[in-house]
Amino acid sequence: DVEDFVMKGINKIAMDLRASMDGDAKKSKGKDDEDSDEDVEVEYKGMGDVAENMCRLLTMMDYVARTASDLNQEARYLFDPPQLMDADSEDEDDDHDERDEDDDIEADDTESDSDSDESVEETEGAGRKRAAPSTGRSSNKRSKKTKVITWQQSYKHRFALQQAWLSTLRLPDIPTRTQKHVLQHLSSYVLGICPSPLRFAEYFTRSFQAGTNKAAGTKGSSSNLISILALDGLFILMLDHQLEYPEFYSSLYQLLHPRILYTKQRARFLQLLSKSLMANSMLPAYVVASYCKKLCRLALSGPPSGGLFALALVSNLLRKHGECACLIHREGKREDVGLIEDVFVEEVDDLTQTRALESSLWELTALEKHYHHAIATVAKAVGTEDDKTTPMYDMEDFMAHTYKSLFEQEKKRLSDAKANKKKARVSLTFVEPDALFTKEDVFGDFFKCK
Repeated sequence: DVEDFVMKGINKIAMDLRASMDGDAKKSKGKDDEDSDEDVEVEYKGMGDVAENMCRLLTMMDYVARTASDLNQEARYLFDPPQLMDADSEDEDDDHDERDEDDDIEADDTESDSDSDESVEETEGAGRKRAAPSTGRSSNKRSKKTKVITWQQSYKHRFALQQAWLSTLRLPDIPTRTQKHVLQHLSSYVLGICPSPLRFAEYFTRSFQAGTNKAAGTKGSSSNLISILALDGLFILMLDHQLEYPEFYSSLYQLLHPRILYTKQRARFLQLLSKSLMANSMLPAYVVASYCKKLCRLALSGPPSGGLFALALVSNLLRKHGECACLIHREGKREDVGLIEDVFVEEVDDLTQTRALESSLWELTALEKHYHHAIATVAKAVGTEDDKTTPMYDMEDFMAHTYKSLFEQEKKRLSDAKANKKKARVSLTFVEPDALFTKEDVFGDFFKCK
């Protein structure tokens, strides 16, 4: 009951604020006075704080009844729900049923001395009499079940939550920190409860476009995070609620940048990337080829943890989409001494213009000489796996890799080799260093090796 009151109150306040803003905007358009425009701008400045407080209240509602049985628990009400059933009407129905039964019994007693044919007819009539009040009683029960107030209906609760969120998200100037929590809460909780989740598609699309524009201008990680969370919500709508969003894979392709591997939501982005590419077996070949090229470029310029994930995903994609095997087996012309010109266009966002299918994965040859032996091993195996004997990589195993986990893994490997008295290979640089820092560094004269 309290949640229902709060949700409807937030919906009413948000709708009133939006109506007043629309009215002020119409008035400002009809006036040429600059003072009136300044007053409107001052009034809008406090709107972000109001929207933030409303979002905080809504995110605190981590439980909304899904079924009617969840609402029947009296402990969940601040006040006990009222009894809307009429007790007198129930007693009258019971008395009416008892009188009918007494009449049936008397009819059976008087018919015992009559003929057999007449007894059959009378008993059939008595059966009809018994059936008549029972149908009336079932209709009374059906009408009694509908006599409940609004906040005793689970659908009304979920609908009130949806309307409160939609009205609040229409308010402008929601702070970035609040928008991150809102996007996470919508994807993980609200979309699975509200009756019409597709109505949130506009907000997710608008958030992704705003985050992409900010990231292009400021190169901030917070904007990239908003774009990731917005695409995560859109993917849930596409997967579970049949949303048609043709630009999804182009939007996801725009986020493939080395800095994305250093964000706090790196694991969430990698999970989204893996699910969206591996769950769809009907992806066009040019889309798969573009992602393979971009992932190999990320493995070259990104951290080792991201490189392992990129190579494992490329291997799975090539094995699932056999039409992209030309990226591995393409050979150069004889007049060019076997060299292949890379015609891949990385800067464009349109996947049809990347020319990835005309290129090759020459990055794998470079990754075979990577300083981390695990990346070199995976790079050598890409494109050479046997589908019958070698299973696909489990991407969950590569999402949790960090510098710390890789370092601990190497320590364990070396300690195990030492315990077994085996000689383990250690990754070394190609040139022996003279100092810990370079000569141009401010600490160049310290920590010298010679």
